[in-house]
Amino acid sequence: MSELEEIRDLISEKSYNEAKKSLEQYFQEGHDNDIEAVKLLGLVNVNLNDFEAAKKAFEKAVKISPEDATALFYLANCYDKLGQILDAEKYYLKVLAIRENYIDAYKDLCIIYMRTNREINAIELAKKAKTLAPTDYTFDYLIGTASITLKRYNDGIDYLQKALALNPSHPQIYNNLGTAYLMVGQREKAIECYKKAIRIKPDDSVSYYNIASIYQIQNKHAQACDYFEKAYQLENKENYLVSLALSEMKAGFIKKAAKHYKALALLHPEKDFFQYNLANCYELLKDYEQAIKIMQRLVSRNPRSVTMAQKLASLYIETRQFRHAKDIYDSVLLKASPTSDTLYQYAILSTQLYDTGTAEKIFKKVLKMDPENATAHKDLGVIYLNQRLFDYADDEFHKALELAPDDFDILFEYANYLYAISKYDEADKYYEKALNIKDDVVAKSLSAMNKLELHQPEEAEELILSALHDQPEHEYIQFLAGRIFYSMKKYEEAKIYFIKSLEQNPDKETKNLLALTYYELGEYEKALNIFDALLKTTENSTPLMLNKAKCLEHLNRNDDALEVLYKLTDIFPECEEAQEMIRRIS
Repeated sequence: MSELEEIRDLISEKSYNEAKKSLEQYFQEGHDNDIEAVKLLGLVNVNLNDFEAAKKAFEKAVKISPEDATALFYLANCYDKLGQILDAEKYYLKVLAIRENYIDAYKDLCIIYMRTNREINAIELAKKAKTLAPTDYTFDYLIGTASITLKRYNDGIDYLQKALALNPSHPQIYNNLGTAYLMVGQREKAIECYKKAIRIKPDDSVSYYNIASIYQIQNKHAQACDYFEKAYQLENKENYLVSLALSEMKAGFIKKAAKHYKALALLHPEKDFFQYNLANCYELLKDYEQAIKIMQRLVSRNPRSVTMAQKLASLYIETRQFRHAKDIYDSVLLKASPTSDTLYQYAILSTQLYDTGTAEKIFKKVLKMDPENATAHKDLGVIYLNQRLFDYADDEFHKALELAPDDFDILFEYANYLYAISKYDEADKYYEKALNIKDDVVAKSLSAMNKLELHQPEEAEELILSALHDQPEHEYIQFLAGRIFYSMKKYEEAKIYFIKSLEQNPDKETKNLLALTYYELGEYEKALNIFDALLKTTENSTPLMLNKAKCLEHLNRNDDALEVLYKLTDIFPECEEAQEMIRRIS
């Protein structure tokens, strides 16, 4: 066996380092210009991924035999691997000039054309090669892929289907075909292609990612998460994690999204987007402290960002830090050519700070910019109602109703306005319209109060019990329930709800009503204690002093009652009820 045959055996056994040593020894023996040996050395270096050394060997081979197509092909391939694209292209063309049917040269040159954005050249060359090798799927695959890049999607689909007919077990063809179907709007066919690619190559992360991306486009975020997660498990690509976190947030998997955005924010502290979305996650998790800390940093870093300022302001409003929110509006939002939406939010904030003067002024600005804003008309109407400017309020509510006749909030607030001006029949109609749109507990409760004014106690009771069934711990509804049952002289029920309401909000009105309820129930000592406590904070109140005297009378403490009554008549001598009591118990 000759030395070259032994070297070829080593190469076939993949003993490349030994083959290289044998070749170097062979050259030392004086065979420097043996072209077969030089080509073998180039091939060994290719297999060792030493493309620079391989290039030198094939350059020498081409110098020895300029028409050797194989040497020229491998030289072109080495240039290609080394990123020397122009030289690679030149030598591939030389190969084809010498040997027109060198199929691998066509393939590699087509790929170079596609990498250098010359898809039309790639298609022309692949079509020529296809006539020489009609059963090779590669050229249909290359034409189809290049067509997709050129946005010739139907051509791409045709050629990729031809490629699959020749090679039905190629996952990348399915992936590319899926992309073509996606671009022509055939999403289900695209998903089917990607799933076939997965069946052929289960560890192909790209196929999972492509399916997930379609589900994300379709707003099927829970399904998208399953595929994004699998893609990320297979290959820890950052863009996979970014897409996964986004779908997790939109699917409502907020804890998972927060975990992933936190990881992304740590990896890229310079990317505000990740921190902003992390703040959104904390907000949804009601961890407002963390959300505010993040947004404070982002606003500090981006002092002109309206979006970030609005987010921080909304968090302050959510946590009832209205003054901080107002500072944000004053320092950023109102200085940045505010939109009507921004001004509207500022007006709402002003009402929450009880600055109704500013709120009124800003609502008017909003309506000047956007006269069709029904909600702003309604809110301005509420301000006028609270100022008892009933005619102005009526105008604004009617404008709001003209613009949005089926808006729950507008119908509800108009019903409240009608109740406030004692138009109970009309109010009843609008409460009913509002409740037909939305089963709202507060609307039911206020409608119940209106029913009392219409002398419909059974309907009032039914409505308030329905509201309590929906939200049994709602303090305001408990208070209204107490008022309704008190008006109906169901004092035991009234007592229960006044006590529950006081546990959450110990305000004076509820305390006074509870005391009156105790009085009606004959629990005079309890009533007296409450009236006494109220008088310490509200001195010289005629009703409180009179009710205290009545309790003392029922407790047979007439002297104490008279002392209260004399004090009362000294302050308000015209109080006839007090005078009558004095005459009766003296």
